[in-house]
Amino acid sequence: MSDYGSAGEHPMVDLTRFDDVTTVWRCPHTSVQIGGKGDEHYHLGTVIRLDGEEHARRRKALGVLLARRGHAVFRAKWLYPTADAALDRLLAEAGPDGAEIEVVTWGRRISQQLAAAVAGYDAGTTPDGASKLFEMSQVMIAGRPSVLKVISGGIDETDPAHVAGLEAKQAIIEMFHKPALLRREVLARRAEAGEIDATDLPMDFLMLAAQKIDPAWNDPTQVERDALLLMGAAVHTTTNSLVWALQEIFAWLKRNPGRADDLLNENFVLRLAQESLRLHPVVPGLSRLAMENIDLPSGGVLPEGTVAMLRSGEASADPAIFGDDAGEFNPDRPSPKKISRFGLAFGQGTHMCWGMPLVIGSGGIDGTLVYLLKKLLDAGVRPLDEKNAAFDLDGARGRHEFGRPEYRVRLTGKPVTSAELATELSH
Repeated sequence: MSDYGSAGEHPMVDLTRFDDVTTVWRCPHTSVQIGGKGDEHYHLGTVIRLDGEEHARRRKALGVLLARRGHAVFRAKWLYPTADAALDRLLAEAGPDGAEIEVVTWGRRISQQLAAAVAGYDAGTTPDGASKLFEMSQVMIAGRPSVLKVISGGIDETDPAHVAGLEAKQAIIEMFHKPALLRREVLARRAEAGEIDATDLPMDFLMLAAQKIDPAWNDPTQVERDALLLMGAAVHTTTNSLVWALQEIFAWLKRNPGRADDLLNENFVLRLAQESLRLHPVVPGLSRLAMENIDLPSGGVLPEGTVAMLRSGEASADPAIFGDDAGEFNPDRPSPKKISRFGLAFGQGTHMCWGMPLVIGSGGIDGTLVYLLKKLLDAGVRPLDEKNAAFDLDGARGRHEFGRPEYRVRLTGKPVTSAELATELSH
């Protein structure tokens, strides 16, 4: 445990040991309600800012969307066709050296229709609408303050990026959110009147909000924040994880050229994805306010009134749990007993990431991340090192890094074999 500064009136400490982090994550005497100026724009009252009964009620309401393999329905209807069509177009237009793509933008664009479908933004589920929504969301997210800035009071409301982000947010609400919500409010009234069957209603967040499944959704601004949170998470977290996984796979292939054929095994691809998730967290850390003194397994005490920054990346690379090579990428790593291969990538306890089923799926191999990895590997994805800036992958493991703003790869049209890779690396 190390001092980290302060969060408003609260002192702040870093927790990086696996046992300390999981203890605080699961402790009932902590709170996520550590907002500040600016929180009212994006996260106030959302599922990541609720405790106790309010949090349980919100999770239960949102759980309807992903229950009974609802996550698979979203992927099958929106993600798979979009990804397949996008790759087919690229390969159809490929030259003799294959097709080149920039993965960050590509991944976010093909995830946008899925994100719009989860939120209920009808106009964002078409290719053109998704493209427009994507562009607006990029501006909004660029101006959205980090959690650390919010809780430490470090927001500058005159900052041009902050102002542009709020303007983009309002434009999304006017163009995508309000028309879709109005349509669902009409449908909810018709279902209540018996004019249509409830089973014919859309299955998305805005439909739940229109039905007021959670009383908090009587507040229109709360509905807006919840919808935007779900949409943003569905686009960026998977894409960021995809880019990290590709970089780790390419580096692993250089060390193990004779095992390229293993990439044809979807269960091995799952292990590759899980190991990358363990080493590359999508957020710097998650904050918890101690509501009373909390004894830590390391022997220290988290004092009441202190904000703990739970560093999932460092904790997931703890040698005490994952071995002496915990900071290395090893898809053959034995899974620790009762601990997921992906470590703390999705958190633990009651606040475990709600969208985990979308990313991982029911058995892992049908999740969004593994599906996209398999599609790219089957299309013969290869690195374009000469077009990408140098990057210290070893130094980025076990902690949060913002990673590459863009990452270019080449698609050859067929999976690389061990023999082909050996020839490629010999030149």
